Amino acid sequence: MRYLKALAVLPLLSLTSCAQMMSRSSGSGYGSAPGTVRYTEDRAADRGDLDRTTRQTAYELGKDPTSLDANDMDEIQARKRVRELERTLDSKKAREQYSKVLPWLGGDSEKIEFLSIPTIEGRQQWMNKKNIWSRAQAPQAEMKELIESQDIAVGMPQEYVRRSWGEPMNVDVSGNPIYKNERWKYQRFVSSSAGYRKETRYVYFEGGRVVGWETE
Repeated sequence: MRYLKALAVLPLLSLTSCAQMMSRSSGSGYGSAPGTVRYTEDRAADRGDLDRTTRQTAYELGKDPTSLDANDMDEIQARKRVRELERTLDSKKAREQYSKVLPWLGGDSEKIEFLSIPTIEGRQQWMNKKNIWSRAQAPQAEMKELIESQDIAVGMPQEYVRRSWGEPMNVDVSGNPIYKNERWKYQRFVSSSAGYRKETRYVYFEGGRVVGWETE
């Protein structure tokens, strides 16, 4: 199953303002990261020689490959670098470590920083130094308010969605499960002019963070 994807680090948008639509964003807020190549405006303007991987990555980030600027190309190069580094995780333990920390990493630049460390022990030290797990234990004020009001937002980690809406009735996984690209299904009864009706909601995740939702 293939889902449209956007970057994980996005401005917060609450469900109350985005009901019955898919919420997508084409920007990540990140510029160049270690291992990326800075494209000039002239290079970004040349659309004719984009390779297949670059085009696919553009679509993955919610971008139109026919109208990319220099910042778009930097984000694409960063995402491609992340994918390259993910393929170097050569043991089950390394992949499990990455899968657990993935929803709490800030974006592609932080993923690159984490994945560029060559050992499991080194990556664990990096997590300890960054105090990564405090992000899971102590939601930021805006996230806390959303959880308390049983709402969700773009960029919200899966664990926070669970706290807000509970366990999904069904989970579909796109691609390798360690990357946490998933679709969660929720159902509930809501009040309407004709009485109560069943409402189905699908929440889409990339890297363990909300990238959008839709309501049936």
